[in-house]
Amino acid sequence: MFARKLIAISALAITTIAPTFAFAASPDAAPCILRDHRVTGVKPYKVTEHAGRGSTQRLRGAEVFVQAEKGLTAEWLQLALTRHLAEMQGPAGMRDCAFDVNDVTLRVDSAGTGFSVKIIAKEPGKAAEVLRRAQLLVG
Repeated sequence: MFARKLIAISALAITTIAPTFAFAASPDAAPCILRDHRVTGVKPYKVTEHAGRGSTQRLRGAEVFVQAEKGLTAEWLQLALTRHLAEMQGPAGMRDCAFDVNDVTLRVDSAGTGFSVKIIAKEPGKAAEVLRRAQLLVG
């Protein structure tokens, strides 16, 4: 009789505590803010650099296309993304978020049926990582 009660109490305790451990083990506390919107495409963001008579194109980040939503404006999206970028400056990072690469800037423009979000790495060496992370948003 005592053994049955002990097993029942143990099972109840485990089922009560298990969701707490599952939540604590989640890899990302908050998802990337661009997951709140429908991303329709991503392409490399390149700039043309002139040197003397020649010019070269260099990868500087990613251009993410976000589908228009009712009530969403380029200015509002710019504000929301800028706030999100400022909040990410703390110790908690977001794996695979394009904004979680050090020293990025962003620019939002209207683009036909949606918005163009340019995520620009200040350091050219980090541009490929910005693009890789941005491409994870499509799908």
